[in-house]
Amino acid sequence: MQLYIFKLLASLLIVLCVIASYAVISWGIGDIYGYKVRYALDDWQTQEGLPLLEQVNSALTDVDGALSWEADNPEYIELKGRLLYYRALVNGLDEEGFADLRKAKALHLRAVELRPHWPYSWANLVLMKSYLEEFDDDYDKALSSAVRYGPWEQSVHLTLSHAAALSWVSLSLGQKHVFAKNIERGIVRNSKDIRTALDAYEKRTAICAYLKRDALQAKLCAAA
Repeated sequence: MQLYIFKLLASLLIVLCVIASYAVISWGIGDIYGYKVRYALDDWQTQEGLPLLEQVNSALTDVDGALSWEADNPEYIELKGRLLYYRALVNGLDEEGFADLRKAKALHLRAVELRPHWPYSWANLVLMKSYLEEFDDDYDKALSSAVRYGPWEQSVHLTLSHAAALSWVSLSLGQKHVFAKNIERGIVRNSKDIRTALDAYEKRTAICAYLKRDALQAKLCAAA
């Protein structure tokens, strides 16, 4: 009897070791793919212009590789959403481009389900819904969650500034004030990039009217 129990425990230990080893291997291989994608996205954010379509498709292949090892990893899901957004921009916002934006929105929704306190996914969801002109209750939830969980995150500031400029004429008064508060926090450390985002849609003057009057607002809103 004791021998039987010993063999049973040994078998269970082997099974647990196999499961643990597979989990570690999956995490390691997935992160190799994920690192390549993160590096590419960081590089694209600092370069002039958009990446080449071949670069985006290569990164999509890498993120699919990561997801094949960890299908429910919220970071990999978010990364794929960001890549589909880039592909939409590179290909042009035609029917196919908007299909990619809808896929990206679905991925960011999945990411926030898995990691509800992650502000970057919420901010990216706001941006996708801005492009899709979905200014509904879910838009308000995404916007409030982004600023709640990432009030001082520079990436959140920039993503929401982009969304604000893109959507300004369609926003409610309350939404405009939320975006304005985000921009006020953002210009403390990153006035230049926020100014560029607002100027891209020729909305700097309109948005500046909603900002608190101080030295930072004066610097952002001064004529070029």
